[in-house]
Amino acid sequence: MASSMLMKRDQDAVVDNTNHDLIHTLSVRLDAGWHHQVYTAETKCQGCHQVFERLRELDREALQILSGELAKHIKSDRVPVDLSD
Repeated sequence: MASSMLMKRDQDAVVDNTNHDLIHTLSVRLDAGWHHQVYTAETKCQGCHQVFERLRELDREALQILSGELAKHIKSDRVPVDLSD
């Protein structure tokens, strides 16, 4: 299965587009969670505090979904990593 995925992706890419998107989105959500924490701590507005807390909750859910799917791809060898030049 890994060899078929290698054929479908750009020859210069380390992983295919789907796995790249999962990893990238996971990274963005992790970063957003850090920002929400900072914003929540700095805001004096109760409405903004509630907004950022809700966004953190949504990001936590998204992180679980993304990491779960990525784990499935890794376990089923659907994340072929080719680091050779």
